[in-house]
Amino acid sequence: MSGEMGRHPLEEADRAELHSSLDDLAWAFARRAAGLGPDDPPISLYDHGLSDDQIKAARLARVAIYKHLDLLVGSSIRLDVGQALEHGANWDEVAEALEVSRQAVTKRFGDLRRGENVAVVISRRDRVREYPDDTRVRVGEVGGPEQYDSDRGVWPIGKKVRAEAKYAIVAVDGIVRRIYELDPAGWREAEPNKWEFTAVGGSELDAEAIATAYTAGELPLRPGDDCPTRVGGAYRPHWF
Repeated sequence: MSGEMGRHPLEEADRAELHSSLDDLAWAFARRAAGLGPDDPPISLYDHGLSDDQIKAARLARVAIYKHLDLLVGSSIRLDVGQALEHGANWDEVAEALEVSRQAVTKRFGDLRRGENVAVVISRRDRVREYPDDTRVRVGEVGGPEQYDSDRGVWPIGKKVRAEAKYAIVAVDGIVRRIYELDPAGWREAEPNKWEFTAVGGSELDAEAIATAYTAGELPLRPGDDCPTRVGGAYRPHWF
């Protein structure tokens, strides 16, 4: 996916297409749930020749499917709201997307509330991969002086996180291993929508600096802490 995405209201034709697609989807699964084969009647839900019993059975089958869809939609909305918040959305933007008030979304999704601070988290497995077309050639847990270049990019980090994150945390096999202090002016777009960070001093923080930042509440994790990988790639923002 390239370019910046934005949200635009659906046009009337788009809404009609969405409704028609959902209607077809519900009917297809209702037929399945009713045990109908591809050639078994009723083929169309809107066949004028259907009997009362056929209409009743078809509509009740769709009611059951829509009930499943209702549950799926609710859980999917919750998942997407949580992911949107994690990746920089605020309550006003969520409210706009749902076309409800800010108060309504905070009441419904308040338990998903994120913190005000954010850190860049990179979580990978303990391995090395080689990419001949990459200027770094070897990425992953390469060790030595090459490790900094492997850790620093390239990652799909959004504008808000780049502006606000103070630290990058690198975890390996679910355990925090290295922490860098980020130079706020050191971001470089290495590929479209993928960024490379620059660490203050060009190296990871030592134990004393980490302890100071953690005690001050500026760091959510320290080396040795659990930091499991999440679905969606090695990079994720961590709000705390």
